[in-house]
Amino acid sequence: MPAGTPAPIDNSGRLQFADDLFARRHRGLGSPIANQWIWRLNSPYDAERLRYIAAGLAEGGLSRRLHRAKFPGARDLWTNADREPSIELFEEVLPVGEISDWLQARHSDHLDPHEGLTYRLTAINLDDDTSVVSLLLAHAVGDGGSVLDAVSRASRGEPLRLPPAPAPGWQRLRAEARDSRDQWRAVRDWRKARRQAKKDGTAALATKAPRVYPEATPNPSPETWRMPRMIAEFDTETMAKIAAEHGGSTNAWFINVVADLLVRIDHVPVDRGDVPVSLPMSDFQPGDVRSNSTRVAMVEVPRDVLDRRDLAAIKKLSKAAYIRLGQAGPGLVPVPLAMMQMLPDVVLDKLPQPPAAACMASNLPKLPDDYRYAMGDDVRLVAGLAGYQNATAQDAYDVGGGIISWLIQSGPRTTFNLVAAEPDRVPDLDFLKRRVVEELGSWGLTVDIW
Repeated sequence: MPAGTPAPIDNSGRLQFADDLFARRHRGLGSPIANQWIWRLNSPYDAERLRYIAAGLAEGGLSRRLHRAKFPGARDLWTNADREPSIELFEEVLPVGEISDWLQARHSDHLDPHEGLTYRLTAINLDDDTSVVSLLLAHAVGDGGSVLDAVSRASRGEPLRLPPAPAPGWQRLRAEARDSRDQWRAVRDWRKARRQAKKDGTAALATKAPRVYPEATPNPSPETWRMPRMIAEFDTETMAKIAAEHGGSTNAWFINVVADLLVRIDHVPVDRGDVPVSLPMSDFQPGDVRSNSTRVAMVEVPRDVLDRRDLAAIKKLSKAAYIRLGQAGPGLVPVPLAMMQMLPDVVLDKLPQPPAAACMASNLPKLPDDYRYAMGDDVRLVAGLAGYQNATAQDAYDVGGGIISWLIQSGPRTTFNLVAAEPDRVPDLDFLKRRVVEELGSWGLTVDIW
């Protein structure tokens, strides 16, 4: 397949490479990764409406069960879980000041795709006559594109059904044998593309030496460290005005902000002057049954561009990064992903974990109304947090640290959502809040911290 030609969408229900990596974490290969989507309402929650949404989610594409393949080389399979809706409506009233602790506790709730327990919808009323709704989702079964689609479908009563599982016995064995053959064909195609990429020089251009980061003062109490997660909100119109005044878009402004935060916590490569920021881009298509269809572009922002806050330059750099991603062929990947997916857990567990991105920055500039107002007509704003469940300091060290950030615009209000896997550079939540308030305040934004 020529470079830049998109691969056909795989709607077989078989696990994609990212699904497989995330699912293995639920089998003990690292801490599970879960995304938490949050709605703040201006009134108490509507129990009947939330039960309707939960029922729609239970019928749809997020409610999945993982079936392990038995034929060598075949991928595991997703089917609809077809289990009771996972919903818990808390009856007590929570003080507003304790919302972050409550959300943190919900992010720790158990999920297991192997059991078909892939999401949890919870809600609680606050003592100022408002409420908060949390949708916790195993990353193995859904990225940004799939969750936006699934929640929107649940609000419309149009759940997406996955392909049915093959009948047990010879039918299932034949289906797995076909998939194994396709996987080996993918390995063969990668070898051909890799040889061509080496021949034309694109492989060398895409290969960079591992980044070297400065030594950090070790956390004196790593055993008590917990990954800090925070949400800041501010005025959308003010943010857009600030971005325009600096010659760029809100996306360029977001890139500048998270890159500045990497500088503030001293997580910047010492072997090169640029600050790396990873930009997830959804490849989700209508009717897509893939759990994870996100691709990731990489932009490296020169320090002088950050210091000048030259958003026009950052906008150009990010546009070039998206173009490179669109043109990237399979030969630029140093190892065949299909072969990696064939490896059993016991083998993969002995391999070093690939380093996490220094910063993963996801921008959601406009939410579909079916999603934004799914939990209530008076939703004030939407937030979101990603991260490792119940992660220890060692888990963060194993992936090389980094930060995960989402910028989510909900009409007049925008949330800046941040998680820091940095036991040494970000020792606690208060430290993270101070850095975020300093950074956003330096742009002239008035910020409310949850």
